[in-house]
Amino acid sequence: MQSLAQRGTRTAALGSRRQLAVQLPTIRNVGRSRSQVAVNAMMSTSSSNPAFTMGKIDEAIYETGGRRGGAELMTVDGAVQKTSLLLAVSVMGAAYTWMQVFSGNAAAAMAALGASKIAGMVGMASALATMFKPQWSPTTSLIFSASKGIALGAFSAVMELRYPGIVLNAIMLVFGTAASLLFAYQARMISVTDNFRNGVMMVTGGYMFAILGSWLLSLAGVQMPGLMSGGVVGIGISLVAAALAAANLLLDFDMIKSAARSRMPKWFEWYAGFSLMVTLVWFYTEALKLLSMFAGGRRDD
Repeated sequence: MQSLAQRGTRTAALGSRRQLAVQLPTIRNVGRSRSQVAVNAMMSTSSSNPAFTMGKIDEAIYETGGRRGGAELMTVDGAVQKTSLLLAVSVMGAAYTWMQVFSGNAAAAMAALGASKIAGMVGMASALATMFKPQWSPTTSLIFSASKGIALGAFSAVMELRYPGIVLNAIMLVFGTAASLLFAYQARMISVTDNFRNGVMMVTGGYMFAILGSWLLSLAGVQMPGLMSGGVVGIGISLVAAALAAANLLLDFDMIKSAARSRMPKWFEWYAGFSLMVTLVWFYTEALKLLSMFAGGRRDD
């Protein structure tokens, strides 16, 4: 059910890149070079979130005028507000398909399941559009959130029918973990160091390549036991995936803080919100998959 567009990797930036960007003298020309200074400083704190890796952020800043003419700048509070709005849109979309599946009307339930497949494709397309045209994020991030909400609502309803109570547990796990990580990050109990960042990106990259390879082999009729199924191996892999998604939340928090410090344009708040939504969707689907494996194991016992 997950789109490959929700996942991605990036090469670790050189540690000296940020120092170069910060130490550059004041640039009087308000053209492309000035915008690039902010981008270099921000991108030096990398994230393995594909939204922060595939997006052509520097070109987008140049095309939209960068920081010229006293334009409004991104703030952390603004990014939080945009993320909250996108999350609310996603929840409303999920609530719609959820209610259709549980309406007791077979035709409505089947229509909702069909709509969720279309919504999944729309979500993938809007995610790619946002990553390659970040300046479109005020519109495309809303489309992504609504469509992914519709798709996840149907998926969650099906999982709930199979394993009653699993959705509430997954929601509590995801948002409890996210809130705890945010508190720990804000309180400086957890520091996103270069070693931590590079380690998360390398492991995330390895996991994504394994999933991609498994998917390609499945198209050829070759099944890889454990990667996409239950059992001890499957549970272990799902635990790693959920832990990686949680770790990527820390990278996203750090990236957003760095972007605000680097005086990114106001529209980047939407892009930051979209990026967090990508990670949250990944985390939620991994949590559902992991909990379903545990629930299935208890049934077998």
